[in-house]
Amino acid sequence: MYEETITNVATDTVVRDDFRIAILTLDNKDPRRPVTLGPRSLGNLAEALKALNPKDFDAVAVTGAGPVFCAGADLKYMDQLTTVEAAASFASAGQETLRLLASIPIPTFAFMNGSALGGGLELALHANYRTVASSATLGLPEVRLGLIPGWNGIPLVTALIGPTAAARLIVTDPLSDRTLDPEKAGQLGVVDAVLPEDDFLEESLAFATDILKHQSQRSRTARHLTAAAELDAIRQQLDNRFRGAAPAPYKALDLIACAASTPPAQFDDDAVARIFGELLVGTESRASRYAFHLCQVKVKRRQTQAAATETKSFQSVGVLGAGLMASQLALIFARQLRVPVLMTDLSADRISAAMHWIDEELKKQVKRRQLTCADAHVVRSLVTGTIDKADFSGCDVVIEAVFEELTVKRTVFAEVEPHLSEDAILLTNTSSLSVQDISAALLNPGQLIGFHFFNPVDVLQLIELVPSQETSDSTLAKAQKLASLLGKVPVVVKDTPGFVVNRILTRLFSEVLMHIDRGADPATVDHALDPLGLPMTPLNLLQFIGPRVQHHICQTLHGAYPSRDHSSSSLNSIVALNLPGYLTDQGTISPEAAASLPSPSPVEPEEIRAELLSALEEEIRIMLSEQVTESREDIDLCMILGANFPYHTGGLTWAGELT
Repeated sequence: MYEETITNVATDTVVRDDFRIAILTLDNKDPRRPVTLGPRSLGNLAEALKALNPKDFDAVAVTGAGPVFCAGADLKYMDQLTTVEAAASFASAGQETLRLLASIPIPTFAFMNGSALGGGLELALHANYRTVASSATLGLPEVRLGLIPGWNGIPLVTALIGPTAAARLIVTDPLSDRTLDPEKAGQLGVVDAVLPEDDFLEESLAFATDILKHQSQRSRTARHLTAAAELDAIRQQLDNRFRGAAPAPYKALDLIACAASTPPAQFDDDAVARIFGELLVGTESRASRYAFHLCQVKVKRRQTQAAATETKSFQSVGVLGAGLMASQLALIFARQLRVPVLMTDLSADRISAAMHWIDEELKKQVKRRQLTCADAHVVRSLVTGTIDKADFSGCDVVIEAVFEELTVKRTVFAEVEPHLSEDAILLTNTSSLSVQDISAALLNPGQLIGFHFFNPVDVLQLIELVPSQETSDSTLAKAQKLASLLGKVPVVVKDTPGFVVNRILTRLFSEVLMHIDRGADPATVDHALDPLGLPMTPLNLLQFIGPRVQHHICQTLHGAYPSRDHSSSSLNSIVALNLPGYLTDQGTISPEAAASLPSPSPVEPEEIRAELLSALEEEIRIMLSEQVTESREDIDLCMILGANFPYHTGGLTWAGELT
């Protein structure tokens, strides 16, 4: 049964330099949950604002208690709303409450003592002036939840920073899971002052008194600019990414375009509330909020539990291999753990090439401001190479990233194991081979566990943890903690071919290629799932992975599940001809690939889509019956964090509802 966590609003009066300032403090008295605004909390805020007599004060300020200013609307409450009317009514209630702050005839301030997200930032935007603590996080993440900012945030932020910057803040940044740091917010004009966390309230009061001494009340509307070309470019980006499947960012862009030529006071708030209501009860938003809960709430819980595991800290890491994946692994271990990382391969030339790649990648990260020059220098100094596996004797973690062949993986582990201590852990980055089979040649198979990263390693958060029958509890606990320290999300999966992500994707590739090999029009088949708005078409994804790698995985899965995972004659030809895939750079079937296919026949995309989804649903049912994971939620989490499935798909188990 849902119970709202009530946010109370305490009103105090402070006097600075003869100015009387009313301070409204948001506080829910629950340290486990940030301040949020459900219907009763909005009522408390409205009551406190109405009780203020502007004649008694020179200014009004709103702030928060604890580390958060306001995390926005109460998502748990919104999950209970099932009709457009109820959802629109909630949006209207928020608009009316926040408008009370905007209507106060004396200067108003928002002292954002901590993070202000969604409705929390919208609340602050209704004030004349905003200060923010330097440690805070700001943002309007609603489109990632399949929604739009519904409490007047769109017209206010568009008027404040212009439509192009507003579109980045409201649309493109949330879709890339980016928030706004205080410094950038100050540069944009979203906030007026970035202040140190220590003595934040006193510093904010000093800022307010300076405003009261020297300035008259500032208008909330800074400018109105038209930016049709820029907004059209963003719309094209959405089309390329979602192909119309996610309605919220399109609706937000429409409203930003409208706000660019309409003053906030004349904006149609009722229309915004109606759009908000329609989105909230729609399938995409429900799927997005489900995905958000998985990725934000449950992931944090897992990482907290893993980080609290009582295990010895990691002092040194060894990487077996020096190819692209091994180089990515060496870099992330050095960057996240800040411990020595030792790489090995068959020749010094291969190791030298890996070091060169790491050098270039660190330069890119500095250029992107992901690392400072000093940090990049420290990270680079931690990575070294050797061709003598005896040098691995001091490593307490060793991971292999060599060719996906059982004998190769067994060989490299057999060569390094005698040099390691008994409490070192061995990790295999295999994508489809049996961890049990890899461990068979080890003296102590309990030290080995599957630790499957996804490419690109720096971006995708998932690590599939794959214990064998012999993997010890201690090894599993260490691996879980290690994943957490790397900033990744560990999901324990059963040691079966393909595990979760590759098993599902290979079933998809198998079905797609089966239709193409039988003569179905390749373009129609490849784009059949476009209405779901997946990040890539299957043939694009196959090209990204690489035909040779995927062919190996497909053959492994075909051997394990021959009745469901087919062996593709065309993929065999693509690999034999050493082609980069089926597609040209323009996304059409290449003449070389077409030569290995039968003459195409027209097919109905709806029929192909239904068959593809039916196959995926079957695979999920079988995986659950085999207990490959604990739950459907784990499968969804794997597909979101490992295959980059967008929030609006809810991972994969929601996909049937999106057709």
